[in-house]
Amino acid sequence: MSKATAVPGPTGHPLLGMLPELRRDLLGSILDGFHTYGDVVAYHVGLPRGPRAVSVDVVNVHHPDGIHQVLTTPQVFSRRASAYEILREFIGAGLLTSDGDRWLHQRRTLQPLFTPRRVARYTELMAEEAARVVDDMAVTAGSVVDLYQVMQRYTMRVVGRALFGDDIDEVVPRLQELMPILGDLALARALQVVKLPLSWPTPRSRRITQVRATQYGIIDRIIAARQRSGGEENEDMLSRLFEAKDPETGQTLSMEEIRDQMLVVLLAGHETTSAGLAFTMHLLGRHTEVQERVAAAIGTGDQELVRAAIMEGMRLYPPVYSMERMAEADVTVSGHRIPANTKVVVAPWVTHRHPEFWPDPERFEPDRFLGQQDRPRYAYFPFGGGPRSCIGEHFALLEMTVLLSALLTRYRVDTRDERLEVVPMVTLRPAGAVRATLTVR
Repeated sequence: MSKATAVPGPTGHPLLGMLPELRRDLLGSILDGFHTYGDVVAYHVGLPRGPRAVSVDVVNVHHPDGIHQVLTTPQVFSRRASAYEILREFIGAGLLTSDGDRWLHQRRTLQPLFTPRRVARYTELMAEEAARVVDDMAVTAGSVVDLYQVMQRYTMRVVGRALFGDDIDEVVPRLQELMPILGDLALARALQVVKLPLSWPTPRSRRITQVRATQYGIIDRIIAARQRSGGEENEDMLSRLFEAKDPETGQTLSMEEIRDQMLVVLLAGHETTSAGLAFTMHLLGRHTEVQERVAAAIGTGDQELVRAAIMEGMRLYPPVYSMERMAEADVTVSGHRIPANTKVVVAPWVTHRHPEFWPDPERFEPDRFLGQQDRPRYAYFPFGGGPRSCIGEHFALLEMTVLLSALLTRYRVDTRDERLEVVPMVTLRPAGAVRATLTVR
């Protein structure tokens, strides 16, 4: 067996390491690092030496075998990473941010709510909201729309109705205002070299506390009102959260846990899905011949090509572009030695462009996802993997398929004259409007 070697990587600035490059162009830098150094790349961020607050080593793992190791061995690669600590400050200890026994209890309790059979019950709701979007656009020939804005409106209403039922009109508009603010504040905190406790009354800490309190207040009022009414005759997810029990212990969720789960579903189910839809529609608008094939398939009732287009859109533009873990012990990954207490990152943005598994990786080609696919499991992982894989995968894919089908049945989408710029915030987002010209079919 060959001896493990140190992880290679760029040196960067003599005082700040790779911090300036990663801040300037995170996605370009990690893709360049992969092409230059291979499947395991080390980046030093901050001062050459010093406490962890100002000097951090980050190792990116890009080969599917290494990613499998990182995502499926939580006893070695924990979620004791800054990204999750920051999210916990903003949205509490829900399924996305909790750990240990608390997470296991939540996962067992919530899993039955997100099976394909349960999710299928939301198809009619999604179709109604997709029809609303299509009708509201009511475009004439040559109308220009912002696809991202359209998709955000759709996904927020779908998730809002699924969660709150009839209370949607009270909740959704206010949360729609708060979500972008929340994302911007979380990113700003993530980029701080030294993270002061939120209890320190800095302007940013006060703003974070204010937004979080407003957000919690909205959800808490809905929960309290539902408790007073007894939740009769409600089929929404909130009612099911009240009734949900851990199948092993019989334990129900506390009111705080219910609130935190709702915030997780709102954040994950709204932001990532709307971005994934906008990216996919932009790509279809650039490749009109593929778009016409997809539209023709929809006309025959064949959903396979629609789903393949969505999956290919998320290959090129994965809304969750990277995931963090912390090495809890010295470990070897793909022949390289990673010391304990090193932050480890797996990045769909890079692995989805790995030429060993994706020939001509920058080409938009939905046929990659048709029929039998001979690829390693972690060559493609937009919903993560291992025990912490996204519980809402079936919901998101159904939601995206329903809207894409409704839009392409009514309209042709043209984005050939438009550029798509993206920014890696808490999730991958368009840098501005995703403009498209629509014409009625």
